[in-house]
Amino acid sequence: MPPRMNAIMRTLQNAETLNSRTVQLTESFASSHRVQLPQDNMGKVHGSLARAGKVKSQTPKVDKQEKKKTPKGRAKKRLLYNRRFVNVTTMQGGKRRM
Repeated sequence: MPPRMNAIMRTLQNAETLNSRTVQLTESFASSHRVQLPQDNMGKVHGSLARAGKVKSQTPKVDKQEKKKTPKGRAKKRLLYNRRFVNVTTMQGGKRRM
């Protein structure tokens, strides 16, 4: 066996002693590179799939409101500059209000 294979075998044997489930390793590991790891049987999370989408289906549909077109490109940069540096309002203590 190549040295890398020995290291992998030792690691897998250590994993077997730590876990009650065995890690299966085939002789053709070098060609297939597949290792079956122990299955994770932890607790269930977030309920069953039968209740999926419950909240979204219960919320009433509200049409989107019409809004003014937002500036793009140079006009947007100008708007941000004016908002951040020209029309600055300061709070007590000289701090800038965001």
